[in-house]
Amino acid sequence: MSTKYKVLCGTPREHCIGSLYSTDQDLPKKSHASHEEAFKCYARYLVKAEGYTRIGPREFRKDGHPVRVLTKKIRFGGRLRAGKEGSRYMPASRAGTRGIIVG
Repeated sequence: MSTKYKVLCGTPREHCIGSLYSTDQDLPKKSHASHEEAFKCYARYLVKAEGYTRIGPREFRKDGHPVRVLTKKIRFGGRLRAGKEGSRYMPASRAGTRGIIVG
């Protein structure tokens, strides 16, 4: 029996390109199938919405701001696991240590 995971990217919902899911409070959220997809979504948000320039694989620069370096792609985002009923998702173990999560 394999556990299905979702990954949060930390991008504001209106800019996220992930798929919708609902939480136990029936709040719509967006998630991704992998850490790499979550990384791409957040990188896209930084460039298109925040005005950053990509200067490396994980590095972003904005005029007048320090360089922003993101977590490695394979560790990026917060991992969620399916709940008992399979319809709700909750943080996987140690999910808070895996990249950026902006609520």
